[in-house]
Amino acid sequence: MYKRPRSHRLLTLPLLLLLGLGLAPLAAHADIHLLAPSRTLDPSQPFKLSLMLSAESEARSYALPELLRVTLTPDLGATASVNLRLASPLPPQIDLHPGEFLRIDYVGELPANLRGRVRIDALDLDAPAMLVQLSTPNAPAAVAVAAAPAQAASAAAITTLAVRADSDPNLQDQGRLSFNEPMFAAIGSGIEANAKFQISFKLRLYEPADKLSRRVVDNLYFGYTQTAFWDLTGDSKPFVDTKYKPGFFYQSPSTGWRVAANEVGFAAGYEHESNGRDDLDAKSRSIDILYVKPKFTFGDSSGFHSTFEPKLYVYLDKDENPDMGKYRGYGDFRFTYGKSNDWQLALDLRKGTLSKAFSADVQATYPLNRFVPGLSGYLMAQYFTGYGETLLNYNKREPWAFRLGYAIWR
Repeated sequence: MYKRPRSHRLLTLPLLLLLGLGLAPLAAHADIHLLAPSRTLDPSQPFKLSLMLSAESEARSYALPELLRVTLTPDLGATASVNLRLASPLPPQIDLHPGEFLRIDYVGELPANLRGRVRIDALDLDAPAMLVQLSTPNAPAAVAVAAAPAQAASAAAITTLAVRADSDPNLQDQGRLSFNEPMFAAIGSGIEANAKFQISFKLRLYEPADKLSRRVVDNLYFGYTQTAFWDLTGDSKPFVDTKYKPGFFYQSPSTGWRVAANEVGFAAGYEHESNGRDDLDAKSRSIDILYVKPKFTFGDSSGFHSTFEPKLYVYLDKDENPDMGKYRGYGDFRFTYGKSNDWQLALDLRKGTLSKAFSADVQATYPLNRFVPGLSGYLMAQYFTGYGETLLNYNKREPWAFRLGYAIWR
């Protein structure tokens, strides 16, 4: 029979209630909970994350992994992946009687370049995520002068966490408004539109109680992307063309299917794309599509890995531009290779039904917080060749374009 070590702190229900103020609030719908780390952390020491297992009304059995994969996602910037190991050995199965609780500790290294509000997700467990606020203030000048060098260095290296519970009313909409397609601004040379910027977001229309729900109503989004092409060398610095792309879609990162041991994501929906002009004489461009877009991941997502996202569509309305399929085709294909907190290379391909009609858009990005801890976003390089980077000139072969810039999201 498994004898629970003292370090795992087995608590009966009455004792847990007495100590409740010292623990992070627990979500009533889950049986595995993430507990808040200590309020202050020394980066030179291992990072500890604790789980609370519960058996509130009936006996429960748990099998926990020896290695816990955790993602640390700041509001802006690259997601960091951390592998935590059990602080003490565990048997293959843990049995709890009704009213018992058991705390399990995992330890690992906290990345030094994380700043601001960070979401902690345990990938291998169905446990609620937790939000913490990370900051590493400099030691006050008076303290730094008075303290010995070693003491001053230690005082400056303390990371403070302000833990915000799921019940905090300020977090009710957390995650509902988020990035959609890449968001960036870049400038370079090539076609007359030598500057390009794009904003893109999505809004989750309904936030379900179960974050793993795959129901259609629980995963409906409104999305909007706007892409502008700007001629900075022209006399009046005109905008050459602007694309407006609203849409409604279903999206789930997990379908239950697996390819190469990874979950397959899926999206499908309706999308309108227009350059905002109102008649053919003004070169109006407008299309409506229905699409499906699965997402396949290959390799360990916590390290360098690749993804493939084919977006396949049919045209509902292309009366203004009936030959759109000849130049744009019926699918967009996105390939990426990289690491969430390191460099990434992305390739977007499009092929029309005409043999000569194709386009290729290559983007290379690198997290800026790898250079300066606390700095958000990515350094970006982009190269385009082929047909129709602008919607206005969808049926014209564009000269190549190379740009450098800043990406908020990739």
